[in-house]
Amino acid sequence: MKINRFREPGLSEDYIDIHYREYNERIRRIVALAGKEPMLLGKLEGEQVFLKPEEVYYFEAVDRKCFACLEEQVFQVEQGIQAVAEKYSELGFIRISKSIVVNIYRVRKIKADVNMKMQLVLDNGEKVILNRSYKNDFLQFIRERRNEHATH
Repeated sequence: MKINRFREPGLSEDYIDIHYREYNERIRRIVALAGKEPMLLGKLEGEQVFLKPEEVYYFEAVDRKCFACLEEQVFQVEQGIQAVAEKYSELGFIRISKSIVVNIYRVRKIKADVNMKMQLVLDNGEKVILNRSYKNDFLQFIRERRNEHATH
């Protein structure tokens, strides 16, 4: 897929034109992502707060509850860990263990760890473990994202 980007400071509103030969699943996902800004509802100390998915470093399931971990705060979210993995995968989220879904755009370093696991160091310095059973999917996800960005 060819992508052209043009910076036009004089525009009064940003817009996207999509040209396609056939309306397929990939085009449908692009249209869905471009057409709305996904928001996530999080709870902290009895208050509900709207979060932007790109603010989330990772989601973690603990005691059958799912939490969105931001740079310095943690919010409980309504969705389960599988639901957030599916809903936000197009935004760069991937499952790295049974209980964690990480935002790959918040990963600063990948280091080898014991028992063929890997340690992911996030932008805020926090470390999460990439379980070996999720390693191949994670590395494939990274390769696909790198290829998408290389064509821009």
